[in-house]
Order: sequence, then structure tokens, then C-alpha cells
Amino acid sequence: MNAPAPIWKMAFMALVGPIFDCSLSPPQPPPASKELLKSPESFTTRFPRISAGFGKLLIRGWMLAEIAVPFAATDICPPTLSKRIIELLVHSQRPSDAIARVSTLTPMFFIGGCMIIAGSLLRVACYRILGRLFTYELSIRNQHKLITSGPYSFVRHPSYTGALCFSLGQYLCFFEESSWLVACSGLFSRDEYVRTRLVWGIRAVLCSTLALYLYRRMNEEDAMLEKHFGKEWKDWTKRVPYKIVPWVY
Repeated sequence: MNAPAPIWKMAFMALVGPIFDCSLSPPQPPPASKELLKSPESFTTRFPRISAGFGKLLIRGWMLAEIAVPFAATDICPPTLSKRIIELLVHSQRPSDAIARVSTLTPMFFIGGCMIIAGSLLRVACYRILGRLFTYELSIRNQHKLITSGPYSFVRHPSYTGALCFSLGQYLCFFEESSWLVACSGLFSRDEYVRTRLVWGIRAVLCSTLALYLYRRMNEEDAMLEKHFGKEWKDWTKRVPYKIVPWVY
């Protein structure tokens, strides 16, 4: 197999993975109990930080698999190492075809990766703009201020815009025909008809779950900010009526 195709995939993943990882790294430690909207022991308080930690492990494993399999297809990979990688990561009755698929940077995978990068960069920008005010837990910090500049002048929850963007990109990449999960994990049917419908079914469930979670989270956050800032928050919502997507919602 020619080296250029695997190397393109490896280089792209080496870019996507670390940026995605940064967006899942909490920028601040948990706030004090008195600053939290809900009990520090409640599931809704703990879930964002726990899910981010799990997400980072998942992303790192995914990144390594997406890099390792194409690397095994290159001439620069020692034969013994290539054989070991294939034994560990390629569970297919047609390993050569599976490796060829994973080693190809397809348009769908590229689009998904670009969405991950864009969403992650937006979320990290929100971390920096809010500074100490950005916590994964719903909270009102000591000397809390209402930030309305930067991306917050376009939508009221730009960090969730970023999360939505990178999550949709993640679903595209994870369940694309050229992904390690679909091509090499052995978890998906070899029948293309069954596999395609299963993949899109999983994407639909994940998107619906994400939309419901973000809807509830944004409403809780809006109620918290309205209660604390009152007229200042209401004036901001008049200037910025959109929660997550400009001119849409």
C-alpha cells in the first residue's frame, strides 16, 4: 500500500486529537459548594466533569487507533510492529480491506474532523473569555460578572455551540465507513445494508440525546443568570435573542 494515503490520515488525526482533548479539559476546578446551583453530590452537578473525563479517555483511545492502523500500513512501520498492531486492532475477516479503509481520509471523515476542530476552538475561546467564571458545574461565583462580549455578543451559550459542533463532528467520524470503529473493531455487521442503517440509527439516538441535554442545561443556566442579574440579563437577551445558533435558535 502506498504510504501517502495513510500519512494524510495520521497527520489529520494528530491535529484533531489534541485540539479535541483540550476542549474536554475543565478550565477551572470545581467551585465552592456555596456557589453551586445544586448540591455538589447531585448527579446533574457531577455529570459534566465525569462525562468530560470519560470523553477524554475515549478520544485518546480513538486517536491512537486511527493513527496506529494507518501506521501499520506504511513502509516506515517495522514488520514485527505492523503485525502486532494488526493483531491487536484489526478484527475483520478481510483485514487488508479494513486497513485500506481506515488508512483513507475520506471527505465525510475530513468534514467531521474539521467540525471537531472548529467546535473545540470555539469552546476553548469561551474558556479564556470567561476565565474563572467558566465552570463545568452551574454556579454563581464570588463577584460574578455577566460577560456579553466576543462570541457572547452573537449567542448566549457559545460554549454549547462549540460542544454541539464537535459532538456532531465526532458522530460523523466515529461511525464513518473509514473509521476504525466501523471498519476494524468487529462490532458492526459486514452487511452494508444493515451496517448503514445501524450507523445512522446510532447517530440519530446520540444527536437526540445531546439536543435534549443541551436544551435542559441552557434553560437551567438562563434561569440561574436571570435570577442573579435581573434587568442586566434581560437587556442582554433583547440584544442577543439566540441561545446557540445565530438567526436560528
